[in-house]
Amino acid sequence: MDDRKLEYAILYILSGCAAICIAMLARLSTLTLGFDNFSANIVFLVAIAVAIVIFLSIQLTLKNLLFPWIGERLSKIPYFRKKIESRQVPMIAEEVHPDTQEQLSLEEIRNEQQRNRVKEQKDILNIAINYTRKSFALYLSDEHLDVLCLNLRVYINELDTKELKSVKVKELTAIDLRHFGWNIWNYSKPRNQMDIAYFLKIVFPCIFKDAEVDSIKRHLKDDELKGIIKIQESLSEQ
Repeated sequence: MDDRKLEYAILYILSGCAAICIAMLARLSTLTLGFDNFSANIVFLVAIAVAIVIFLSIQLTLKNLLFPWIGERLSKIPYFRKKIESRQVPMIAEEVHPDTQEQLSLEEIRNEQQRNRVKEQKDILNIAINYTRKSFALYLSDEHLDVLCLNLRVYINELDTKELKSVKVKELTAIDLRHFGWNIWNYSKPRNQMDIAYFLKIVFPCIFKDAEVDSIKRHLKDDELKGIIKIQESLSEQ
């Protein structure tokens, strides 16, 4: 029970006691005047009811009319105005508190979304690297295969293309590498196809030394069924 409820409970108890005392005095007065016990009891009950009605009327009048009028007059006095404003500060703080909680909740949501995004990006990279290792295991040395996987990390994470390094591939043709580029682009999109075209141009300079980037982009998906590396709509099935 908070302080306000306790105050109301004490007030009602005291008012009830006062009403009972008044009713008992009225009953004694009735008996003194010569009335019988039944009449005295009726007077007792009526006196309690009247006392309660009077009490409620006084309370409503004070609460709705007199107290606001007194408060308005006191608020014009500088001393009492400062007192009233100082009591209102905790109420303002309580009203701001839910907003603070909401801001904290939104921050937690953003952090969770960021963690989910990082995890999703990591999963995409792992699948792409697994696909790359399977596709190039027979056609790149271990050293160059590791370099290609590092290049792939740069592409998927959209890092600086200056970090890309060239690799030497054997037996595979431009068709194979364009198919590889399209598969990677399709899996990690939305991305501009020019990005993967630049990637192929830089990483496989010997194969694409005479090809323009625009040309590489236009022919990424040509001859889908030809070559060692075929077009794949999904790398997740690897």
